[in-house]
Amino acid sequence: MRPTEPRIPPIAPDMFTAEQAAIAGDHAKYNFARVMVQHPELYRTFIPFGEQLMRRSSLPARDREILLLRTLTLCREAYEAPHHVLIARHAGLTDQEIEAAKSGGGTLPAADRTLVHAAEELVRNHCVSDTTWRSLAQRYSRAQLMELVFLVGEYTMTAMATNSFGIPVDGDAAHGTGEANG
Repeated sequence: MRPTEPRIPPIAPDMFTAEQAAIAGDHAKYNFARVMVQHPELYRTFIPFGEQLMRRSSLPARDREILLLRTLTLCREAYEAPHHVLIARHAGLTDQEIEAAKSGGGTLPAADRTLVHAAEELVRNHCVSDTTWRSLAQRYSRAQLMELVFLVGEYTMTAMATNSFGIPVDGDAAHGTGEANG
């Protein structure tokens, strides 16, 4: 259960050390960065992994967001989830598709439902079933299959952190407006 109050409150950017300011960079406006800079070594290591999976991934953005919307829902994640609704819209998903991805696939096309199933299997069983893997392998390269597994794993780990630390949702994201933080 997510705490009702932040366990590790975000620090204001004007309270950052020079090292924290350098690590946070343009993300200093986000509560996630304002919490994570409190462990500079860990955050410095974490950033490249997340950027590889989001900004340099070979998976199509739409597909990544379907995976993430389901993963974050299953993890009952409250901080990243509203950001990824915005990112999903930018990736071309409709509000109906976003809701279907979050709730388990429903009206999504079969290929998208396979992504939903992959996220469910990874979160629940920590392994993609043979049937789902075969279906994914018809659509994705070996590198993309690897990225898919690591993407769900990274966001499951992030959910553990945001939920446990009680990171407050950023104001604009909470209202479905503003820019997306991925």
